[in-house]
This record gives sequence, C-alpha cells and structure tokens, in this order.
Amino acid sequence: MRVTDPATRELLWHGFQSVVDEMALILQRSSFSPMIREMLDFSCGFLDADGRLVADSCLIPAQAGTLEFALAGVLARTGPLAEGDVVVTNDPYSGATHLPDVELFVPVFVGDDLLGYVATVAHHVDIGGIAARNRGTVPGQKTASRDLYEEGLQLPPVRLYQGGARNEALWDVLLRNVRDPDSVAGDVAAQLSACRRGVERVRELAGRHGASTVQQAIDDLIDDTSARAGALIASWPDRTVTVAGFLDGDGLHYDTPLRVQADVSVSGDRLIVDLSGSSEQTTGTFNVPWSSTYSGLYYALRCFLGTGIRQNHGYMRHIQAIAPEGSLFNPRRPAAVVSRHMPVQVLTDTVFRALGELLPDQAVAASHVSFPVLLMRGVDPRTGAEKTLMDTVGGGGGARFGLPGDDGIDSYTSNCALISAEVIEIEYPWRIRASELVRGSGGAGRWRGGRAVRRDYELLAETASGRVACEQRTPAHAAQGIAGGGPGAPASVAVRRGAEPWREVGVEESSITLVRGDVVRMTAAGGGGYGEAETTGREGTM
Repeated sequence: MRVTDPATRELLWHGFQSVVDEMALILQRSSFSPMIREMLDFSCGFLDADGRLVADSCLIPAQAGTLEFALAGVLARTGPLAEGDVVVTNDPYSGATHLPDVELFVPVFVGDDLLGYVATVAHHVDIGGIAARNRGTVPGQKTASRDLYEEGLQLPPVRLYQGGARNEALWDVLLRNVRDPDSVAGDVAAQLSACRRGVERVRELAGRHGASTVQQAIDDLIDDTSARAGALIASWPDRTVTVAGFLDGDGLHYDTPLRVQADVSVSGDRLIVDLSGSSEQTTGTFNVPWSSTYSGLYYALRCFLGTGIRQNHGYMRHIQAIAPEGSLFNPRRPAAVVSRHMPVQVLTDTVFRALGELLPDQAVAASHVSFPVLLMRGVDPRTGAEKTLMDTVGGGGGARFGLPGDDGIDSYTSNCALISAEVIEIEYPWRIRASELVRGSGGAGRWRGGRAVRRDYELLAETASGRVACEQRTPAHAAQGIAGGGPGAPASVAVRRGAEPWREVGVEESSITLVRGDVVRMTAAGGGGYGEAETTGREGTM
C-alpha cells in the first residue's frame, strides 16, 4: 500500500463514490426525457488516467461495465484529450453498448496533470434509423434492423467540444438525424452538466488531499480490491461447470431459439467463461458487442464476490471471456446489436446458475429476462405534439434459501425503474387501466419466485403505431427454479379492441397500429422458486 493512512484511503473511496452519485443526481434532475429522469436508464463513472474504473453510480450494470472499453476506444481514435475537450460516442464496435446509449467522456486535469476522466452514458429514446429504438428489446418484424446502418446514427469517438468550444457541425448532424431533437438536445445537455460537476468535485478532492495522494489512493483501492477478489476466487472449487440458456428467437426469426452456453471455469484466482458453444452471429438484432459481453460477466462475478468487494477495476482483472469472432457474443461489424440486452441477460442468468453449482450456499433461482416493452408513437390530442412513449414492466426475481424472489424488478444487468402511471398520463396520450402484480406468476417452492407485473395501456390518441415486444414467452424458456422449486410463468402481450376479447400478440407480429380506445396488456415473466413447495400451487408457501 502506497497510501500509509487507511483513514485517508477510505475517505477518498467515499469521496469518489460521492462524485459519481452527485453526477447521477444532476443527470436525473436535469434530463428531458422520462426514460432518464423516471426510468433511470443511465450511468455515471469516474476512471483514472490509465482508463481503469474507479467508481460508478451503481445504476445500470449493462452500461457501467462498458465504460473502460468505450474510453479505450475513444483514446485509440482521438489520441490524448486536452482541457475543455468532450468526446461523444455510441459505437458498439469501439467499446460502447448500442446506438441509443450515448456516452460522454471529459478529462479531469489538475494543473497540467491528467488525473482521470468522468463519464456519463444515457439511453436516448431515438437515435435515428428505421424506427425509434427502445432500450434493447425485440424490434418488430416490419422495422427490424438487418445491420448497424439501419439502427441509427453512428458516432465513432469524436470531440463534441474542443478546448471548450462546441463542434456546431457535429451538433447539427446529431439533431438532424433524430425524430425528437428537443429530447436529445436536452438529455445531452444534462449529461454535460453531470460531467462538469464531476470534474469540479474530483478537483476539490485533489485540492483537499493533494493530487499525488489521490492518485496513490486510486492505485491502492484497485490493488486492494484485486487482492480480495483474487483470494475469494482462488478459494472456489477448481473445476468447470457448463450451463445453457435459450432465447425465443433472434429479433427477426423465431423458428429456431438462440443458444447461450457458458463453460465457467475457476483457474487459480481467475474466472474463465468460454462462450464458444453459443450460437453464431445472427442476421437479427440480438448480437452482443464485446464490451457488453464483459458487462454481463462483470455483474455476475460481482454478485458472487459479496459486499466486501468494492466496485472498481480491481475485481474486473479476474475474469476472462472466450468467444470466437463472428459469434453471438463477439460479432463482426456491421451486425445489428440494438437488442443485445436480451442475450446479455440470458448470459448473466447462465453464469449465475453455473456459479450456483460451484457455490451452492449462494445459489439462487433464475430471475425473469422477459422485459416487456411498449414503444408507440402518436399525436397527443391535448397539445397536437407527436409523442413517443417507451415503457417497460418488471418481472419476478429468483428465490433463494430463506427468502422469496423479489416482485416486479428489472433484473440482472438492467435495474431500470417503473415509470409511474401518473407521469405517463400527464406526458403521453395514454391511460393506465391497470398496473398490478400477477398472483401465481412466481415459481412454486418452499420460497416462491418473484411475481411479475401486468400493466394495461389504453390509447387516447386517434391512432398510434410502434412495437410491443418481450422475451421469454416460450414456456420452456421460463425462469427455472432450483432445489425442487418450480419455474416462473412465461411472459405475454395481448391487445383488446373495444368489446372484443383479448387477443394474444405473437412474437412475429409485434409491429402494431392502434386506434383510440384500444388497450395493450404487457405481462412480464415470473421468477423461479427455491425448494419443494409445502403446499400445491405455483407460488408455494412463502
């Protein structure tokens, strides 16, 4: 340890965490779109001068896990950054996630010395392309992208600001390629505000403790995390566990499920995850950029390391992914990746199951990975403005020994919040007819699986068009229980027109057009149960 004072090291750790937490608060409070300020689909981070993650806002693991990859892509393309520079990117083949997730990086200088970088990544409702995009679920058949070019505006790492001056040409290109420029402009401005506050706060820490002490503390905190994580992994059984999961389709074709296979091995103080047995790169939208593959693995490992491990680069050193180029988890450009979130979630679930076999005392039943999303565009009769609603509903978490599964959560690497009915009705031409937990949707067991959410949306506009989509509609792909626990209920989407009965919407017809009075019902999947139920019924006794 180079910082001899443990108290100073702890103060700085909490200082770094306070920086990213304040950044997150500013981004949430100043953002334009409900997706960011209500759903919390964003992340903030602080990385050191070597591009290592020091702290993140612990909001969306699928985003935060890619920050190191994206920053490496930035520096490889732009070279060193200077005071007043701001780099923007959304290129999934340069370390970002998918095109709707726009990432900003700002260097932090103390005098002439580079101390690190602050970063924000936020999901934008639209980034151009053949259709407004959601946060990574199944696109409709009529609007499914076949490659990255159809998914929207690609932003390779490029300076949005240079020396404090905005690149007006780039700004115009960005706003000319989106359907709602006010929303995009407002949300990017919020990201910039968060980054600027992060720069101020890191400089304050350096002014209080000295830049040299801050840098030494960063090194020590990362090394300490690495040592702790490595020791824990080295204590795990040194063997390989193979687990497979499946997706209903690839976002374009649903005749053959996609296979997600993880061969998880403990080798000394490293966890090696071989994905070579997974499906090849697809012509649909479910391909996963390399950075997103790692983000899912980071999250799974982090959960099994426990609360004594800090959230920084230190534990990330101890995991290695293997996937051949041209495969589902390591695609070649320009494969479509907008729905990469779905296979990442299934990957995370398979690694959870594998680690549960290695560490049975920490085993947990599967959580839902259905993520039903409604994405519809229509004219609000109250204002005449065209509005795009994107909403997602939570499902059931997996049960574990002694505890039932969590109800209505956005599980694993996602963690978004449910937009309140009041916000939807104020901002969009929709009425929420029902928003409830579905009794019986959790898997049976001594401890039941978590319950799914069901939400009914009534259209108040004259007409609206878009997509309704979710995964895990196939019962065979439902969240599995463990130790005798039962599976959760599958997900579903249905539409009711007037007095007609409910009609199930199939995965191959998810692009729909509605008229005033139509109601859409989105139902997520339930979580798996733990242990044999003491009574009959899906949910068990707890």
